[in-house]
Amino acid sequence: MLSPNFVVDLVSLPDLGGVKFGDLLNGMIRANLDPQATRELFERANKLLPQPVLRPKGAEDGGFLVEDSVLFPEKSTWWVVFQDGEERLSSELPEEAVPVVAEFFRTATHTSDPRKVREAWPFDDEAWIERLVEAPQPGLQWPEPDGPGIYRREHASLLIRSRTTGLLVDPVGMQRRLLNIRGAPNNLRPELVDAVAITHSHVDHWHVPSFLAHLARRELPVIVPRVPRVSLLTFQDFAATVRACGQSVQAAAWGETVKVGDIEIDILPFYGEQPTREGPRLREGLRSWGNCYRINTEDFSCVLLVDSGADPEGGMAEVLAESCRRRGPADVVMCCQREFQSPFFGGLNHYWAAVPFEQLRGLYRQYQQGQLKNTTAGIDGAVEACAAAQARYFLPYANGFEGVGHIITDIGWGEGEPSEASRNVLMREEFARRGLQTQVLEWNPGDVARLSGGQAKISQGR
Repeated sequence: MLSPNFVVDLVSLPDLGGVKFGDLLNGMIRANLDPQATRELFERANKLLPQPVLRPKGAEDGGFLVEDSVLFPEKSTWWVVFQDGEERLSSELPEEAVPVVAEFFRTATHTSDPRKVREAWPFDDEAWIERLVEAPQPGLQWPEPDGPGIYRREHASLLIRSRTTGLLVDPVGMQRRLLNIRGAPNNLRPELVDAVAITHSHVDHWHVPSFLAHLARRELPVIVPRVPRVSLLTFQDFAATVRACGQSVQAAAWGETVKVGDIEIDILPFYGEQPTREGPRLREGLRSWGNCYRINTEDFSCVLLVDSGADPEGGMAEVLAESCRRRGPADVVMCCQREFQSPFFGGLNHYWAAVPFEQLRGLYRQYQQGQLKNTTAGIDGAVEACAAAQARYFLPYANGFEGVGHIITDIGWGEGEPSEASRNVLMREEFARRGLQTQVLEWNPGDVARLSGGQAKISQGR
């Protein structure tokens, strides 16, 4: 019912002092992370900020380049955003107004009656709601779920159906800042979703309007990572955010199991996609908190590794080896196939600030020499994870979105990275080289993987 031409968001953002992380990262790289040039860069940048929250002295003493108020922000502000091209309606929200706006997003996506959407509009600007409301347009649709299986949707979103229950993972169909997401259908009936599970806080996995759009009732839970402390790497406490929207939430700890209907969900650690893969641990509490999941149904089990890999706290191969000992082999392992060379990966251009300057310089030398290891699994890590889980199948996902039924030609969201099919070829070669029996299956958004008796079949859906 909401026009796909609009960017919409309901978000709680921390006060990071106006720091332009990408500009500073690019400036440091141009200066080859020279200490004197870095100090001068940060001194100039500090003068342009409302408060001097950068720490130029870190370039001399090897410490952090930002103050603690950036690493551990204490103040967050709620915002609602509607944007059409260059025109933008945005408003800061008091927390007591958040449930009202959340209810608007529920109504606007659950009903086909324009009158009800207009009645739920919580703002004075009536012109915007007239532009926002749009009758559903014919086009490609997600296949109607018709039995147990793993239904592939946009990017990292999956609908996992058991015989009685539906679990939706990382829906971002309304996160229209992402390339091609405006072409993602919205025809999944909310009554087919009994819970939503969120893996981590990055914008291609966590989007408040998108999960609200798929929950028919407030008592249906959103399963989220537990956040001990809000930081630069995890902007918000997931559970507090979901509660503020008036939605039920479960923030189980790593190692616990959550049951939804006849689905059992093992909450696994999320190691990887941090600022570093090796070396000293980050400061206590400074982490991108997330969950990986093992989903157990009567017909199949699958492990969702998303963008995980390894970091100084641990690695996913060890996690899956323990899961295999406890639960038995997994039918399917799933993860993205991109390789992030943090903290110099442009998509996460604030990660450098979580690393002391002396360590950052060492990582940059490795990066220049082509020796910096990925913080995501990559091909080798994905193969190791499958071996540890004794997986029968590997299914790629979280590699972007190019339309329903369309193959992923660039796993870098248009950055010129390899295709999903080419990554699959490399994985098959590596499985064969290691003498492993895991099969790599080809599938596209809109397809469904059905598993019965340990055997998988891909059904195409449009």
